[in-house]
Amino acid sequence: MNTRQRELRLAALDLIRKRGSGHSGRMLSSIDLLEGLYFGKENERLIFKHNPKIPQGEERDFFVLSKLEALPALYAVLKKDGYLLPDVLPSFPDRKIPGIDVSSRTHGLGLCTAVGMAKAIQMDRRNQHVFCLVADYELDHGKTWEAIQFAAEQKLERLCLIVDENDARDMPIQERFEAFGWKVIKLRDAHDHDEIVYGYMKARLTLRKPTCIWAPTVKSAGVPFAQRKPEYDDVVFSDAEYEEIRNILL
Repeated sequence: MNTRQRELRLAALDLIRKRGSGHSGRMLSSIDLLEGLYFGKENERLIFKHNPKIPQGEERDFFVLSKLEALPALYAVLKKDGYLLPDVLPSFPDRKIPGIDVSSRTHGLGLCTAVGMAKAIQMDRRNQHVFCLVADYELDHGKTWEAIQFAAEQKLERLCLIVDENDARDMPIQERFEAFGWKVIKLRDAHDHDEIVYGYMKARLTLRKPTCIWAPTVKSAGVPFAQRKPEYDDVVFSDAEYEEIRNILL
């Protein structure tokens, strides 16, 4: 875990504590995937094209957050990256916030939106990519698989789906992506910065098909006393627990 990953954990947990509600364990499983996306570089060039000084830049790539529990992690990443965020942040993604491209209040719709965005990019022949983070449970929704099938049929090579898989889903789901016509990149360690960035780099190079980055993550990653313990999935850490986490990460 690098220094930035540690700092982002504390920042995101602090947002949850200030709000008084949240899903700490589920959020921490995603935070390294976001850190790798926004800060990952190849030959000193950002893999995910964006500019905090020009949030609506015409050449930027797009990110769609479908896993809503990870919103505090996204806020922490945006702030760390230099986006000017307001003091009071909404509980759901809102396009009024710099760096947020898609508003959403419903689970499972993010991929459908991302597919539509990727199709528009394809039709306009623009040099942009769409990245979308989903939770593994979203793969239980019929509309998700309809979007997955459509993306494959349309050969949306500018689309990268990131599946935060922390419930030990069976391999056939990955094979199903491949059967539909997707390229699947499975990470061995979905919390290792370099491996995550390498996965995004390969996704950008994929041609004639959409890409799924299959990311086996750990709930409460980086907090040893809470890792893989379901009772910490949807909690706000207590003051004593938060101090212990600070001692671990600082």
